[in-house]
Amino acid sequence: MTSTQRNPSEDVLHEGLQKANALAALLQEELVLLTAGDLDRFEALQSQKAEILEPLSALLPTLSGEVPIGEAPDVDTTVALIDDIKEVLATCRDAHLKNAILIDRKIEATRSALEVLRSSRSAETGETYDKLGRIKRGYSRDRQTDV
Repeated sequence: MTSTQRNPSEDVLHEGLQKANALAALLQEELVLLTAGDLDRFEALQSQKAEILEPLSALLPTLSGEVPIGEAPDVDTTVALIDDIKEVLATCRDAHLKNAILIDRKIEATRSALEVLRSSRSAETGETYDKLGRIKRGYSRDRQTDV
């Protein structure tokens, strides 16, 4: 263990567990906002999520096992806290993936709608003039003849 990588105290781990639970609640709120289509409030949550993730990222060496727990008298409590944090973070990962899938579906639906609008607009803007100066309209579903 290097001098920069030390075991976090039990208080830091308790705070990490609280942050992980707050992240889980935030991801649930994101899902509700995404389902409702409230993108303004969804966007506002992103800064809160970043604030929660910062202290959690500081615990990464401990959670990943890079920093050994050591031989402290409260090793069992420390191990239990680390396991609890990992469990909540696994739930957060699943919730994040669920939100990402929902966002991807909404993006795809928007792209499809835009493509429909683009294709219908291009079919209707096909009005031109023929050699005699009469309006010649492009073909669309409703109009199959020239004027």
